[in-house]
This record gives sequence, structure tokens and C-alpha cells, in this order.
Amino acid sequence: MNILLIKLNSPADEIIPPISLGYLAATVRDKHNVRILDCLKENLTIPQVIEISKEYDVVGITLFTKDLSICKQYLKDIKNAKPEIVTILGGPHPSAVPDETFMFFGNLVNYIFVGESEIGFPKLIDFLESGEPSLNEIEGLVFIKEDKILKNQPICPDNIDGFKIAWDLIPPNSYPMAPHGAFFKQYPIAPIITSRGCPFHCTFCGGHIISGRKIRQRSIENVISEIRLLYDRYGVREIHIEDDNFTFRKEYVLQFCSQLKNNFPDLTWTCPNGVRIDTLDEEVLEAMKSAGCYALSIGIESGSDRILKLMKKSLNVQKISEKIEMLKKFDLDINAFFILGYPGETEEDIKKTIKFALSLPLKRASFANFQPLPGTEAYYELIKNGQLKIDHWENFSPSLQSTIWAPQGFTVSKLVWYRRKALLKFYLRPRIIIDFILGIKSFEHLRYIIKRVIRWLTYTGNSGKK
Repeated sequence: MNILLIKLNSPADEIIPPISLGYLAATVRDKHNVRILDCLKENLTIPQVIEISKEYDVVGITLFTKDLSICKQYLKDIKNAKPEIVTILGGPHPSAVPDETFMFFGNLVNYIFVGESEIGFPKLIDFLESGEPSLNEIEGLVFIKEDKILKNQPICPDNIDGFKIAWDLIPPNSYPMAPHGAFFKQYPIAPIITSRGCPFHCTFCGGHIISGRKIRQRSIENVISEIRLLYDRYGVREIHIEDDNFTFRKEYVLQFCSQLKNNFPDLTWTCPNGVRIDTLDEEVLEAMKSAGCYALSIGIESGSDRILKLMKKSLNVQKISEKIEMLKKFDLDINAFFILGYPGETEEDIKKTIKFALSLPLKRASFANFQPLPGTEAYYELIKNGQLKIDHWENFSPSLQSTIWAPQGFTVSKLVWYRRKALLKFYLRPRIIIDFILGIKSFEHLRYIIKRVIRWLTYTGNSGKK
């Protein structure tokens, strides 16, 4: 069969190899023709995607809540152009709310996968080709039979060494120089994951929706083998570890750093997806630094102890401050994530967060308006309390510039104003501006930064159909 796996053209996303689709492609490519279409990287319009999709029997799309409207337009046009094409959705949104996803898309979607789908996806392709195995036997599959939505239990195997990425379909040396933000040390850059799962219970986060609460780690030999392939075949000289909890197990981090340092002394790396600050100590940081790590992202979220408690972060402002002081000793670039407008938050809380961010020795800071994402504890609490309607899907913003919800005492526009204020106060400081200028490596790098900023600022929320 001819299978097309699509990453949507969503301007809020980073232009980074879609490794989740790379994992899926590897499960079926031995018996089928597979292509990964990165619409964001190629800046493809919907008509261009429709023309390409006509050549395929199956289309699979990874779906985030923010991209519902864009995805619906894609699927509508794909089905109009070729009604017999089989459409499959996976990813965070359908995994969190599969029934609602089917209702939202109607007959535009044939199948949905919840959770990890490397085991179930090839079985579905076999079914489409030969009628076997039975749909009821396919792990994680959600389908409609006799007007009823049926759901099979997903599976998260403990051993994930067997999952591979079809890197030749998403070669990292064909991607832009700075996939996360605007700065880097070396190029080409490749994202990797060393583990899956998140045992923590942060109320705003849906990280557990796909891979569950149990941490499952690849063997260090398996990770080093993948880095060797990236290093030798694609010239990769920097890796970005995208795990939810890379530093969760200290011994694993220490062994990984030792192996990385021995095998790739010239490699640089970062953890842009964030690490738990309470998992870091001086031994771990020393090992990471000596193995080429130069930057970490930290989920601080708030400068208010009251809000941190509501978020179930299991942290307080004092502990965060102490850990940041420890990080200073190792000369690592620190980026911190903050959330503005969390349920129950007041203007005083937001002011505390902005003040706290300005007081810390951070290199970068990301301020996001709270988004009530399906599958999170905060989302269900808002629905339970009558503060959020469930017919709101198309109102989700594809960018961090807005939100669909504001706590009592706020309007959405007020939250957006606070976010802009936080960004301006943080970045329009001499230290940050000078650091920004010094971080520009070439005229080409400057052009890339300007292009990304313009794309982000001028995005109006349309589907890219021009």
C-alpha cells in the first residue's frame, strides 16, 4: 500500500524532524511505500498537499488540539479529492478524547489511535490490505462499527529498544539550523528520545496521555547506536534530547554522559523539552556539562507558591531559587517555562511570576497563556465546575499568542497583554539584548531568525490555503 504520514503546516510549531512519524514509518516500510510529508518544513499549502495525497491509499496525521481547525480543512479537501482514501488520526488530542474527536470530524476520519501506535499501526495496515487481523485485536485502535465507537486498549511495552526511526525519510541535515528557538552551537541537529512516560501529576500537562505514567528507558547502547548513525550518515554534531524526564534516574544520566563523552567528544547537546529541576544535583550537572551539554530548559511555571501548589508541581519558589543558583556554577544556558492565567490565578500571582522570572539568571524565558488541554486534570476540573464548555474545539489557538479561557477577573485580551508585557520586560534588557546579538553566528542565521519572527507575528489563524 501507499502510505502518507503528514505533519501539518502549523506556524506555532518548531521546524524539527517529526520523529513520532519516523517511528511509525519504520514499522511498515518493509512491506509498503511510505512517505513523510512535513508540510511545515516545506511550507506547503493545502492544495499542494491534496495533489500529493491523491497518490496514496492511506493518510495518517499526528493531531494536537491547537491544530483541529487546520486538520479538518486538510481532511475535508483530501476526502473530496479522493473519497476512498483511508484517514487515520493519532497523537495527543485523539488519545485524550477519541469519542469527541470522531464527533468533531465525522466521516472525514476512518480510524483513530490512542497512545503509542508502533504496535497497532502496522496491524491496521495489514487489515486494510488483507482483512486480517480483526479490528478488535489491534492495540490502541478506535473505530466505528454499527454506529458505535469501539475502543481497544493501548499498549506501552516496557522494552522500547525495538522501535526505530526511518531517519532517511526525515534526514536531520535537511532541516533548519535552529529547530528550537533561534540559537544553537553546532549543525546539523537531530532530536532524539531516550525514554518514554511521565510519573508526575502536573495538572496542566498532558505528557502522560500518549506514553503513560511509567518511565521506560532505552538501553544506553541502543541510544549511542542511534547517535552513531546520525553522526556518521547525516553529519549530526548536536542532539536535542526531547524526553519528558531525561534526568529522572540519576544513574542512567551518569552512564549516558560517560558513553557520550567517550564516543562523541565533539558533540554538543541540550534538553529543550525541559527537565525536572528537583532531579538535578552537582554530580549530574558536572557529568552533563563534561559530556557536551550546554543548555537546559526548566519548567518553573509560576512565581507564586500558591499557584505551584494548585499545579501539583511539588516545588516551591525557594527550592527553585536554590536549584537555579546551583545551575549557575556550571555555566549552562538556562531557559525557563512560565504559565500565565492558570485557574485561580490573580493579577498579584502573575506579577509575582514576572518578577520572579526577572530575578533569575536565565538566558531565555518562555511565557505561555494557560491552555485547558484535553486529558489534563485542569481541563476536567474546569468542565466539572462549569467553567469550560466542551463544544469549544475550533476556538483553540494554533499559537501561544492567545488562549480560549481566562480565570475569574481576567479577559483573554488581558492575559495576552500580560504575556506580551512579560516578554518585553524580560527580553528588552541590556544583558539579554547583548547576549542575543552575540549568539548570531552568521548573516544566514540572522535571516533565519527574522524569517521565523515574521512568520510567527503575522500568522492570522488561517489554514494555509492560499
